[in-house]
Amino acid sequence: MLKYTIKNIADISDEEYKKSYSLMNPQRREKIQRLKGEASQKRTLAGEWLSRRLLSHVTGQNPGFFSISPDEYGKPQLENFSDIFFNISHSKNTIVAAVCDEKIGVDIEEIRPVSPKLAKKICTAEELLYIFGKAPTCADFDDNLNPLFLKRFFEIWTIKEAYFKYIGTGITEFQTVSTLSDSFSKIKIENDNFIVHMVTSAKAVAEFVRV
Repeated sequence: MLKYTIKNIADISDEEYKKSYSLMNPQRREKIQRLKGEASQKRTLAGEWLSRRLLSHVTGQNPGFFSISPDEYGKPQLENFSDIFFNISHSKNTIVAAVCDEKIGVDIEEIRPVSPKLAKKICTAEELLYIFGKAPTCADFDDNLNPLFLKRFFEIWTIKEAYFKYIGTGITEFQTVSTLSDSFSKIKIENDNFIVHMVTSAKAVAEFVRV
């Protein structure tokens, strides 16, 4: 079982933000208070709200039923379920939440201009070959990535981010993860504006849920 939902934070009302905050445990409320800027606070609150709505859809429980707390690495986890896992990600105003019966990591990235030097920093030689369609030269790292290369880069980026969230350690060294590996399952969702990857241990069919 793998269900996910995507939401623009502009579609969440102030009342829903307040409700989300009221359901948080003290640790997560402190995190909200430490965040600088209303936009950052809203993204975190929106992630909580969306996760609870999706968990409610999956389990049939009320959104307030779930006890969510950070683990030792800061990853939100359910305390009152041992066989359901969830994860959240956001990019600017877009939030994605996923719920699975296996451990899961999810990442969403808005497709935006980036320097090829970033690709060189996080990608393995095989991944660079996939992005550029050849072994890149020094000249290939001078300008912004073109649209095709940019899409390939964000495919790799989101897999790596989702993988680190899946294993639960937080981001360590990007080049230690090969996105071409078959040791974990990768599910991609994309449109013209963003790319989402979900990583689990077993192959699953992702089902979109409107909440």
